Amino acid sequence: MRAQPADEDFRTQLEPHRRAITLHCYRMLGSLQEAEELTQDSLLRAWQRLDQRRIPGSTRAWLYKIATNACLDVLKGRRRRALPHLLSPAASPAAGFGPPLAEGIWIEPAPDALFDAADEAAPGPDQRVSLRESVGLAFIIALQLLSARQRAVLLLVDVLGWRPEDTANLLETTVASVNSLLQRARKNVESRAGDDGDPGPADDALLRRYITTWESGDLDAFTALLAEDARLVMPPQPEWYAGRAAIRQFLAHIMATRPHRYRLVPVAANRQTAVAVYTAPPAGGELRGAAIHVIAMRDGRVTQMTRFAAPHLFSLFGLPTQLPDVRS
Repeated sequence: MRAQPADEDFRTQLEPHRRAITLHCYRMLGSLQEAEELTQDSLLRAWQRLDQRRIPGSTRAWLYKIATNACLDVLKGRRRRALPHLLSPAASPAAGFGPPLAEGIWIEPAPDALFDAADEAAPGPDQRVSLRESVGLAFIIALQLLSARQRAVLLLVDVLGWRPEDTANLLETTVASVNSLLQRARKNVESRAGDDGDPGPADDALLRRYITTWESGDLDAFTALLAEDARLVMPPQPEWYAGRAAIRQFLAHIMATRPHRYRLVPVAANRQTAVAVYTAPPAGGELRGAAIHVIAMRDGRVTQMTRFAAPHLFSLFGLPTQLPDVRS
């Protein structure tokens, strides 16, 4: 990635929009790491062409055009990101693990700090998606199932509040085409509402029990927190488990064959309850960042755990990659 230019125009005209453009790219691509790289590239392109700008109005609108087209180019011919439960049936806990699949095919979470800092556009007459909904993991998943252009149109009109006429200008197409893409995108997203661990209200007491029972290894108490139809999804592993009994059987196997000490630290991801999981061997030593769990809860039970076993996420979340061993 090219170095950021030390130029006053860059700092004053472009840098203030970085977070908003990163969030837009994250929604388009489903990966924060990719979004940050593409945002940097888009800002550099804009900086190099400041004196050639042809879009009237705000700098941000011009940056959305550059970034959206860059995302569309990246998405051409590329496999859509997803989560394991969208790609294969639930696995049997008795079958064991296969090899992990490439990280590039999985959706990734993003820290709430990205959403807090990104100044969204004012609601427009066609805006239908709230900020909280538009950053939820379920919505990010649903977006990745759309075609790239449907994704762009839905985000510009229903999330950012752009008029279809302005969206058509950005995409260099017709208003009729935008409206057609928008109709199909809305139908596809609405058909998936609540199907991918869409969270209920945060439950602080349930989160405390989740952390306590996981760290203590009390499998019975932890299992009691799960809804009967709970799901455990664990990218980059393709296997996933459906139902309280299957999850318990899997965790019992892990505890018996791969014993570890755990420390769980609450974090916030995609406006949902989440924890960062650190592990260490039973004999002692520093705890290392292992995974981010994004947790969906409803009616006092955990309905889905999405375990992102990707240590690179810790730096993106501003978390240390190691914690000291503080056992007495």
